[in-house]
Amino acid sequence: MGIKRWEEYQKFFQLIILRYLVVWFSIVPVIAGLVSQLPDPLPVNILGNIHNIELTLPFHWQLLWISSLFFVIALGLYTAFCPSFIHKYNNFSDYSSYKHHPRWLAREAHSLLRIANKEQKLKLVNRLETKMYIRRLEKDIDFDLIEEPEVQEDQTIIKFKVERASYEFGMPINDRDNEETEKDIFYELFGRYSESRISIRLIIMILLILSFCSFIAVLLQHIYSGGLFAYHWLLGFIS
Repeated sequence: MGIKRWEEYQKFFQLIILRYLVVWFSIVPVIAGLVSQLPDPLPVNILGNIHNIELTLPFHWQLLWISSLFFVIALGLYTAFCPSFIHKYNNFSDYSSYKHHPRWLAREAHSLLRIANKEQKLKLVNRLETKMYIRRLEKDIDFDLIEEPEVQEDQTIIKFKVERASYEFGMPINDRDNEETEKDIFYELFGRYSESRISIRLIIMILLILSFCSFIAVLLQHIYSGGLFAYHWLLGFIS
């Protein structure tokens, strides 16, 4: 099983049912504080009869809280480190809904090159050069990345250097089908953003595995307690 990409985590964290772990993380300390002040067993008067109720759960709530803690930390890391590009644009339809001018992709490429590692830059360059979306400059530039995208009459361009080779990328590419070109370049940027910050994605995956294992332990406890209760009920029913 490989490390999940950012967009896969995005879909996972959007599952409503998992948000209950955040709720549990928030309310358990409050409930535990209140319950700890009550006598155990708790005497309850029902129609003049005193019944002692044990304040116990069929599972260890501490385990479930630990599970929610791992989940909340993973969610926090995702929120803090997932690239804003992935947050905003889950697919090209999302990007299109913003009605950006084709020039905007030059700015997105500039932002990507500022945070991308060497491997991601090489992959981006190789793919864009193969598709003839960028051109190699005959004269090397003196910087790794132009400080700001350069707005020209018909294009917004960026210049950058990867592995001692200098390149220029500009949008729109006037001799190409702009819509198809935009879509293709969007997904090239999306792919590089999605595989960025591998160490953070690995930590998130480990936290989610720990959360899942803790939750499974609670579920098995719950099934065991419920099964034991059902077993005794059946014995009493048969006898």
